[in-house]
Amino acid sequence: MTQSSVFSPPIGRIALWRRRLYCETLRRLGYRHMVVEAQGAYFLVGLDDLIDRHIAHLGMWEASQLEDLARVCQSRQVDCFFDIGANAGFYSVMLASKGLVGTAVAFEPDPGNYARLMANLALNDLTGRVRAMPVAVGHEAGEVVLAQAGPDNRGESWIMHADKPPEEAAAVATHRVQQIRFDDEFAISGKTLVIKMDVEGSEFHALVGMQRTLAENLCYLQIELYSDRIVELKQVLAELGYSYLHTDYIDHFFTNMPDLIEGDAPVG
Repeated sequence: MTQSSVFSPPIGRIALWRRRLYCETLRRLGYRHMVVEAQGAYFLVGLDDLIDRHIAHLGMWEASQLEDLARVCQSRQVDCFFDIGANAGFYSVMLASKGLVGTAVAFEPDPGNYARLMANLALNDLTGRVRAMPVAVGHEAGEVVLAQAGPDNRGESWIMHADKPPEEAAAVATHRVQQIRFDDEFAISGKTLVIKMDVEGSEFHALVGMQRTLAENLCYLQIELYSDRIVELKQVLAELGYSYLHTDYIDHFFTNMPDLIEGDAPVG
């Protein structure tokens, strides 16, 4: 695959200085949140949050992972992008605003993150193109408890499970939220899908609930896994007909698309 880069290269020192000066000036004026430009799109950010700070200062987040997904989207008609664990929607806004996907669905159960997701979609006139759902994705439908992460990284909020490590049990607040089983909500077959999953320990639960979708469609998967269960993850997906492609930090890439399995996969 030889597509050109979709996203702008890393910014230089002068641009970095200007972005930081803009943010610091607004902070000194008493603004806790501000709107910044990133890759031609706009985002509401707060500088206490790790991800927001990267977007504010550098104009990007997870550049190599996004470029990987963009190259796949450039190479074929993608019917839908599913952003499972969307946080404030950076992935959804990037792929939709660049015209790389026809439609997108973003799932975000954390109430605060969902509010920021909706704000970012509105800022970029994407509310009609990206469907936002304030729900978790798991192995069964029902009400679950979400543990809200601290303000330094709201992207780490997680659904509480019995198998969650005890050292991750601290939370600044908890919320009762709705969880869906993906295959119950979506009847998709014979389509081309790109799926990004970042669900802070609920990966295996979510995959159980979307086995039919994964089996009946051509999919390209980016799954964040911050644990030592990568061998198990590979086995689960191999049983569904997926090949492991590569890893970019803690994001693991899989597909059942024949041309990518045969060696033409993008390198993250």
